[in-house]
Amino acid sequence: MSTMISIIIPTLNRAITLELAVKSFCFQNFSPDQFEILIVDNGSTDNTKNVTKAAIAEYPSHQIRYLNEPEPGLLSGRHRGALEAKGDILTFVDDDIEADVNWLQAIQESFNDPKVQMVGGRNLPKYEAEPPEWLKWFWIEHSYGRLCPELSLLDFGDQVRDVDANYVWGLNFSIRKSTLFELGGFHPDCIPKHLQYLQGDGETGLTQKANLKGYRAIYQPNALVFHSVSKERMTYEYFDKRYFYQGVCDSYSFIRQSQGQLKQVSFTESVKAPLKTLKQIGTQLISIQNEKYTLKARYNSAYERGYQFHQHTVRKNPELLDWILRQDYWDYKLPKLNITHD
Repeated sequence: MSTMISIIIPTLNRAITLELAVKSFCFQNFSPDQFEILIVDNGSTDNTKNVTKAAIAEYPSHQIRYLNEPEPGLLSGRHRGALEAKGDILTFVDDDIEADVNWLQAIQESFNDPKVQMVGGRNLPKYEAEPPEWLKWFWIEHSYGRLCPELSLLDFGDQVRDVDANYVWGLNFSIRKSTLFELGGFHPDCIPKHLQYLQGDGETGLTQKANLKGYRAIYQPNALVFHSVSKERMTYEYFDKRYFYQGVCDSYSFIRQSQGQLKQVSFTESVKAPLKTLKQIGTQLISIQNEKYTLKARYNSAYERGYQFHQHTVRKNPELLDWILRQDYWDYKLPKLNITHD
């Protein structure tokens, strides 16, 4: 017996990529009666609403709904979508992916096993331009395959396999609705820059709880999406922001896990390749190694700044702890706090 799948797309000012995403969902090898598409507009000022109206008109056999959710942050889009969804399976996606035609079929087949609570997939790049040479340093080799967390890219090969739930990533994240609510939902994520202190760890807090409960998560290679990697994302500056953001997220996670404790951490990373090794390689390789270590140190520093920014802000503003330690965020309005920085 098949179950309804609700695709939830929080979106903000990405009408061009959103249009491609929705088109890929409507071209699925999957009956339109078995899924719905919820476009949750998080306050866009571009033509997102018109793109949605055009899709509704162009694909009348599909169940496409437009929801306006002005509360800032990805959390509000995710939770509004979950609360409005009719499906028993919730599939959360980014607004800049395109799905393979067999994507939904693979997700549904995975959930035919009642023990499966979460499904992630293969997330491959759709590069807007030729990637810079240095990007290869950020691909991590894994026993299952490879991944680049900075760009939400993951390829664990051609086999279905059980995985740690933390490898089910938000751009291609499927979960039973009952499980999402049982685990308390998502944490704050992708907060506007001026509200960065309210940032949380997004889906990570949820997947950590899933692991503690022993819930089964699988990697489904046929749940394949292509993630748009713009030129802007392949820059040093973007990676600076990404690492700063990760530092904030990890500080939030630590405070929740330690029930409100704060912890100054000493961040150290050698920026020098071992001298003995450098003497054994050519000048060109020395230059490459120096660039690699310098770049890694730069991003380590950005991560440290993010972590310390969050810890410092909580120290200066104890009322921020109430937000961090909330049991859940189903009332996802951001608090109005009088935050001081110095």
